[in-house]
Amino acid sequence: MKRWKTIAPAAVLILFCAFFFAANLIAPDRTFSEKENRELAAAPRFTFSALFSGTFTRDFETYLTDQFFARDLWVSLRARCERLLGKDEINGILIGNDGLLAASFAEPDPARLRANAAAVETFARNAGIPVYATLIPGASEIWRGRLPDTGRLASQAAVVESVRSSDPAAIWADTLSVLSEHAGEEIFYRTDHHWTTLGAYYGYTALVRAMGLTPRPLPAVWSETGGFYGTASSACGLEPGSGDTVALRVPANAAVSVRVLDRGEWSDGALYDMEKLALRDKYTVFLGGNAPLTVIETGHGGPKLLLVKDSYANCEIPYLCAHFSEIHVVDLRYYKLSLAAYIAENGIDAAAVSYSVANFSEDTNLFFLTK
Repeated sequence: MKRWKTIAPAAVLILFCAFFFAANLIAPDRTFSEKENRELAAAPRFTFSALFSGTFTRDFETYLTDQFFARDLWVSLRARCERLLGKDEINGILIGNDGLLAASFAEPDPARLRANAAAVETFARNAGIPVYATLIPGASEIWRGRLPDTGRLASQAAVVESVRSSDPAAIWADTLSVLSEHAGEEIFYRTDHHWTTLGAYYGYTALVRAMGLTPRPLPAVWSETGGFYGTASSACGLEPGSGDTVALRVPANAAVSVRVLDRGEWSDGALYDMEKLALRDKYTVFLGGNAPLTVIETGHGGPKLLLVKDSYANCEIPYLCAHFSEIHVVDLRYYKLSLAAYIAENGIDAAAVSYSVANFSEDTNLFFLTK
């Protein structure tokens, strides 16, 4: 019996290691983790130069970590253990007592912020058409009171004021104020970094008023899909409650034509890709996700708008369709051609630059505005 007590722990450990060794050999590699919303590492190619430089062992370690058997289960278990230990921030996600998961916001690099603000100003001065701009604060700013120890959060409001005051050329929409006025409403998702369609509506009202237009009334919800766990949930591994609900407010209109340019080829698109609602990242229902260039023809008269944006604007665009005959949507992460030439070639009447504060503070592609 004493001998068995001595051997048993070692035997259990060996069996444990053998099981996971075999499981990792048998289980097929995955290319994408829906739970983490990211691409997973593939097996690195062996070369002696990679081995001696150390890149092979580094990449192989990343590959083993990403492809570990039942990885999603272990990620969730680790997050729950960290919560039991009292942690209120996991992987840069602040955890509120009411289930709110919000990305932390650190003081941005001043040089990057100045460069991005200067790019917008240069674009506004040289575009030859009115240029409107907006910076959208996130949940960690508007819902700061719902988060723990918010002294660790830098001020997104200060970033907005700094950029607006340094750029007299663009016409700025005050999205910060209108979102603050509606802070008691569900204007952000609780598990994702984006605003909801209700929050996007309030942002839309600020933008079109800056354009001298009258906002349309808030449409009723015509489609709702629950069980949405977004990027904040993916980052920290927690899935509070039953998730968020994605509500669509502007009905799909058969008269609206959407074309998408990706990898040099045009294809048909849609304001809503309803099949995306079956995926974990249900926010991609709006325009089907991000693309280099999307052209929306609304089917009615009006000016043509060039919208340079990040993913926040995707669920705001259906509201904007009421005011423009065409909306040309550019994502500078993927579109690298001259915007000045595009404006001239397509008869664009006005332009808008719309970014979340977090993305604007870090983006390295905004200099393409000046090309």
